[in-house]
Amino acid sequence: MAQTSLLQGKRFYCREWVFHKIQHCLQEKTNNLSGVTSPPSRQPPLGSTKSGSSWGVLLVGGPGSGKTAVCTELLWPTSGQGTHRGLHQQSLAFHFCRADDSDTLCIGGFIRGLVAQICRSGLVPGYEEKVRDLAVQSTLQPEECERNPSEAFKRCVLLPLLSVKPPQQSLFLLVDSIDEGCQLGEGDQRSSPGSPRTIAELLASHHEFLPPWLLLICSARRQNKAITKLFTGKQSSSSHE
Repeated sequence: MAQTSLLQGKRFYCREWVFHKIQHCLQEKTNNLSGVTSPPSRQPPLGSTKSGSSWGVLLVGGPGSGKTAVCTELLWPTSGQGTHRGLHQQSLAFHFCRADDSDTLCIGGFIRGLVAQICRSGLVPGYEEKVRDLAVQSTLQPEECERNPSEAFKRCVLLPLLSVKPPQQSLFLLVDSIDEGCQLGEGDQRSSPGSPRTIAELLASHHEFLPPWLLLICSARRQNKAITKLFTGKQSSSSHE
């Protein structure tokens, strides 16, 4: 099951500019779906990365700067303004990584959690039927998913999403604290040689293949240059909370 936020239900204050930027990214994707053109932004929002038609958002900041609070408010708004904004309605799936909970760092569990959420969401008609295929289900089995996460992610998430009719508005996939567990992955021998060992490596190697209507939103500590480089191709990012 997907890990939820420990901050859910707590009052959120300030940082409205973050949500405006995310809303702008989602609107750009929705415009692209409908063929509407909009003036380009002068600066990429929130350390955005672009590969082909896919945009991603990387929220960075120091420990305790409020990254998880922002992600929590995005999914479960506590303010009237947040509810009115309605961004939570565009959430396809989410995952909160925690260093003190190894289950949240499990790459196989992450993939299976995404599949379960997408099926439950009802936002992508036709997806559930495609993942019911026996070949897809065998790839999704815990042992197989851990052994070859790239294949599982491709067959259970990417290909089904790419083969269904695009939704009328863009959606987002959120992963909080994506840098957690990177050190654990260095010694993980369960996966096949060359396979991603962490959730960060999995998403970094596949985010450019996400459907053009899906925005990937991740958060990480600003000082984690390895993570920043994975998603932006740069040594560090100037975006912060």
